[in-house]
Amino acid sequence: MTAPHLVLGLGNELFTDEGIGIAAARRFEELALPGIDVVDGGTLGIALLPTVAGRASVLVFDAVVAADARPGDIVVLEADEVRRGTQILYSAHQLGINEVLVAAELAGAERPNVAAVGLVPFSLDTGYGITPEARECLPAMIERGLSILSGWGVVEPADA
Repeated sequence: MTAPHLVLGLGNELFTDEGIGIAAARRFEELALPGIDVVDGGTLGIALLPTVAGRASVLVFDAVVAADARPGDIVVLEADEVRRGTQILYSAHQLGINEVLVAAELAGAERPNVAAVGLVPFSLDTGYGITPEARECLPAMIERGLSILSGWGVVEPADA
């Protein structure tokens, strides 16, 4: 049975820190929180439609580019920022999470709570695995994600 809440890691692990979303999702999955599915969405794009459709909430982890941000900065994007028509999340994904959410709504799915926690990458060089600097940022990314889920009432504040 599918849990009502989704934590979705996005990215391409073949470009170092572009894989930070997947690394964050794996770390989040270790928490084994009830009622939350954790999915490695990789670069699946629109193929994520069945995974996203029908969820009460979707928390995305990904690499991001943001104005005035430096490598290692953690950026939190609220629902309206995630839902913009422009590609906000930086990645090699063919379609962004915005397009997947829009497609789910067009197919009749309810509009879920949505937010994204992103890390400005230190490197996007070809190579498998995130940089040591990005790895050090994972606990802060997880903490931000738990805070968002707590605000939505998905997890208890003690979990956050």
